[in-house]
Amino acid sequence: MIQKKIGMYISLRMGIAMSITMSVVGSLLGAITAVKSSGAPFIAAFLPSLLASIVITMIIAIALGFIVPMKKINDGVEKATKTKGFALHFLQSLVSDIIYTPIIGLVMAFFSTAVFVIPKNPALSMNMLVPVSLGNFAKSFLPEFIFALVVIIILEPIFQKAAFKKYIPNFGQGVEGDENI
Repeated sequence: MIQKKIGMYISLRMGIAMSITMSVVGSLLGAITAVKSSGAPFIAAFLPSLLASIVITMIIAIALGFIVPMKKINDGVEKATKTKGFALHFLQSLVSDIIYTPIIGLVMAFFSTAVFVIPKNPALSMNMLVPVSLGNFAKSFLPEFIFALVVIIILEPIFQKAAFKKYIPNFGQGVEGDENI
């Protein structure tokens, strides 16, 4: 029961951290493109996109956190690779990023194209939603993937430690039973 609570605590926080990271990177890239193509003010292109993106990506990330069994996946990565320490943490972070980034990135590319790109460009119609969205996704995928991976690598151990301290108050203080968690 405690392991499930710890897993949900970590998944929720990692989902929020990833969604904020991907929202900032995606909105930044979108705003730079908007400024270059239309001459729109940077803040006018960045802020609405960022706010909408944060809300949508948090919903998606939290839903994925409940649906995707990351503990089982991470245990599978550990069992399959037989690695320990930072190498294991890196591989688990990479797998998590491979799961989350394409899903969130695709949804956000479709959303931003439908809301911000097509209405402002009369030459485009809703028939162009899929090709334009896939093009936007392709442009932003690699930067989002890299930044999300760095965030996961840095924040996951912090969130794990916080979760253990929250649900097991004496964890790490040499209390009997710590090794079983």
